[in-house]
Amino acid sequence: MDRRSFGATTLGLLIGQATAAKATGMSLVRAPTDTPKTFVLVHGAWYGGWCWEKVAQDLRAQGHKVTTPTCPGLGEHAHLLSKDISLTTFITSITNHILYENLNDVILVGSGFGGVVISGVADRIPTQLKSLVYVDAMVLESGMSVFEGQPAAVTKKRLEQVAAQGKGVAIPVPPVNKDSYRGADSITLAWMRMRLAPQPVGTYQEKLVLNNPLGNGVPRTYVDCTASPFEPLVEVKKNLKREKSWNWVELATHHDPMITEPRMLSSFLAQV
Repeated sequence: MDRRSFGATTLGLLIGQATAAKATGMSLVRAPTDTPKTFVLVHGAWYGGWCWEKVAQDLRAQGHKVTTPTCPGLGEHAHLLSKDISLTTFITSITNHILYENLNDVILVGSGFGGVVISGVADRIPTQLKSLVYVDAMVLESGMSVFEGQPAAVTKKRLEQVAAQGKGVAIPVPPVNKDSYRGADSITLAWMRMRLAPQPVGTYQEKLVLNNPLGNGVPRTYVDCTASPFEPLVEVKKNLKREKSWNWVELATHHDPMITEPRMLSSFLAQV
């Protein structure tokens, strides 16, 4: 298991570049890459493709191709929310996005809940993929649901919220404040409150079914965001660290780095 710590090195490099640019009166501009890559960035629960805005902009500025699809019932598709949306719906949505956009050699990135989705996509279309990147993401064995994969206390709370606030259809949006998104400024928090949407509960209830080993032969990287623990993933990470099949990377960010530390995340992804 190859463990690396990316955060401190990257921050030092970026700070050094910024200091030099300031001293010379020059702006810090990203140089286009000589080897453009193709990224598909898959959002987590309650989000949509919009959450990747800053990361996508940075990667595109470097010459990479980036798409940020939104799954049904969320983001710009929030009007499609229904009890019929399931984990399979999400997996099919991202699979079709890759196929219909004719994308190949894809670096498929999943954040949080999106880790379950990219596992399902790899099971279906491994030949379209170059690698899988799980950003502080949920990883399930075949035959398990998210509700089964996370701590029982977390699941109990979510189900109570579904019954009391979600009309039996969706998991309500969690609080958005400086405690839940450490490092985010008031503008970012307001931007998020306008866009977060209830998560279709079927995506957490349905079991992930894989017909092949996890990853289906596609190289896998797990990005462990170490700045603060995220309760639903504590045990998941402990179990994954015991496996030698992962490229394990530690990133000094919070659970949602595309929101709180987008520049650090895009800098890492560009090197995958």
